[in-house]
Amino acid sequence: MVFKTLTDDVIVQEGTFAYSFIASGTIYAGQLVKPAGPMQVVATAAATDNSIGVAAYYVTKGEAVAVYGPGNIVRSVASGETAIGADLYGGHGGYVADDPTYGGTSPSVGIALQIAAGGAIAGSGQITVLLK
Repeated sequence: MVFKTLTDDVIVQEGTFAYSFIASGTIYAGQLVKPAGPMQVVATAAATDNSIGVAAYYVTKGEAVAVYGPGNIVRSVASGETAIGADLYGGHGGYVADDPTYGGTSPSVGIALQIAAGGAIAGSGQITVLLK
């Protein structure tokens, strides 16, 4: 349940500003992204990926994308049920989860501010996150 259009607002409360990068692949709004080259990002693909923030909107390869980083409250996509206040970890498909084993060796990407609402993928859904 990633956001696909520019009309879907990812930011809930802006704590800092968004950083500008170039997409090195297709990225959906609300997905966690990781570095992919000099000032380039791509959606996280594995639990060991080190996320730098959440994409503000849908882009394809070569397009500029705004990425919200630490201090912002954003909407993202959870890969399963979450507990309010739980540390969240990144992983495949740009999803977040509150299972520390899901995060592998990567640090927590944020704190859950709500329980994930149901999504199209079993156990997934939209979630509000305070990014770390």
